[in-house]
Amino acid sequence: MENQTKENPNIEVAIQFAQKFEFYVIALVFTILGLSIQTSMILGSWQCFFEIISWLALLMSGLAGLSRLEWTPIAYKHAGWLQKEQNVLNMFNEGLRGRVVLDPSGQQWSQERLLDEKSKQEKHISERKAEKEKVEKRLHWKYTIHKWCFVAGIICLVISRAIIALNKVP
Repeated sequence: MENQTKENPNIEVAIQFAQKFEFYVIALVFTILGLSIQTSMILGSWQCFFEIISWLALLMSGLAGLSRLEWTPIAYKHAGWLQKEQNVLNMFNEGLRGRVVLDPSGQQWSQERLLDEKSKQEKHISERKAEKEKVEKRLHWKYTIHKWCFVAGIICLVISRAIIALNKVP
């Protein structure tokens, strides 16, 4: 990941904008939730229903967003580890094609050892990819919950406040 951002600074800019937007939206969710609770007026059962549903939806949105923020660095760690492991696998493949590969003690690796280490590395990479995909799937679901609960919370809050406004009309 680090090499990619050095080669293309647009990726780093995109990541920074995405992070700023995520923090902004989470702050917005909790701000709207706090203000809606502080300024609430309960007038009837339907209005109360929409008001409380909006609070619950906004709370779920905020908590899902916070959880997503907590897990995002883990997804980046998995991507970084996977890239390092792919680099090691590439080194083993180059060794099998005739390039000299040295172990940490400075000894040249035999073809048999390279094949053995390559198979271990491939197994480890497939396990890492599966773990990375699980984390990314969780992040996707958390984002979906965060986004749609925010939308539902705003809609329910608008309906609740519209009911209040309509009840005040003579």
